[in-house]
Amino acid sequence: MVVSVLFCSFLALLSAPSGFDAARWNIADPNGRAMPYLGQPSLFLDNGIALLRDSSFADGTIEFDLALHGHPSFAGVLFRAAGEEDYELVYVRPQSSRRWDALQYTPVFHGSEGWQLYSGDGYTAAAELAANRWMHVKLLVEGYTARLYVDHAADPQLVITDLKRPWARGQIGFWGRFGGANFANLVVTPAAATSAPVRRDAPLAPGVIGDWELSPVIDGATIAADRLADAVARTRDWLRVAPEASGLVNVARYREPVVARQPNPPAASRDLVFARTTITAGLPTRIRLVFAYSDAVRIFLNGRPLFDGESRFRSRDPGFLGTASLGPDAIYLDLAGGANQLVFAVAETFGGWGFAARVEGLDPDR
Repeated sequence: MVVSVLFCSFLALLSAPSGFDAARWNIADPNGRAMPYLGQPSLFLDNGIALLRDSSFADGTIEFDLALHGHPSFAGVLFRAAGEEDYELVYVRPQSSRRWDALQYTPVFHGSEGWQLYSGDGYTAAAELAANRWMHVKLLVEGYTARLYVDHAADPQLVITDLKRPWARGQIGFWGRFGGANFANLVVTPAAATSAPVRRDAPLAPGVIGDWELSPVIDGATIAADRLADAVARTRDWLRVAPEASGLVNVARYREPVVARQPNPPAASRDLVFARTTITAGLPTRIRLVFAYSDAVRIFLNGRPLFDGESRFRSRDPGFLGTASLGPDAIYLDLAGGANQLVFAVAETFGGWGFAARVEGLDPDR
């Protein structure tokens, strides 16, 4: 079965020049509108999304034409959407044309786009992105994998091997930020009906901490830095979570941002959670802790502060992205004999809320 959704057919159904037929589209963008562009009837998105209300897609092919405007922006396609804040997303960065991050995949949980957490093979890729003309985009989705072809490429430029959200049928839509793009000629070809595929997660790498608990979300501005350890001791309602195979805990998967939803939060306000785990040593010993985080972290061992770091977008220099990966950052932990409580206080601004940790030099027999 092939379902074709041509924008020109919807233009005839407009009740007013400001948008598509409300019965078919949900446009969550104050500047989103139907408009002719480069000879095509199209949908323009400036800073929001548009969902096709009656769509239900799990696997298959999504094709459309995309016109970029020659300025820095972000534009893409979303699928398997459970709503306006939960979906899989593949998008382009025209300002990064031909660079390693021209194409990006990220899951979106509770409105949090996690591009700082998902970078490199399987998440980002290079492609040439033309401006001021129509480019054809094709996305093939199967189970927990997807392949992206841009501008009639013979081979996929981006191969996604581990879609992060649970497999489910959901809506299809378009997404734009900071000037966005125009979209036209959407054609959706669903695959034959299938059952949910089995996810086969890879085992955790040696030393990766796989047992964490998360606190409820708080506004980081309401707790002084020297009172964070006391706040951990008072916290209730911890939620046990498991990291992805890489060791990453995507906080937004489990906790809904609070500060990010406020229309004009104070400058110092940030969503913050505590993450705690226990490291057991037979005798007092020193080990190495390798960690990653986004956007900020304070690390405590048995209530004592050990590290305070900031890694948000452009926080270190104008080109700093704030992407998180295990390897660049490490500290040493002096463990007491017995159980030791390790706590991360992780704060987020935008771009991905998460952390990971690995221990080195811990002898389980000592």
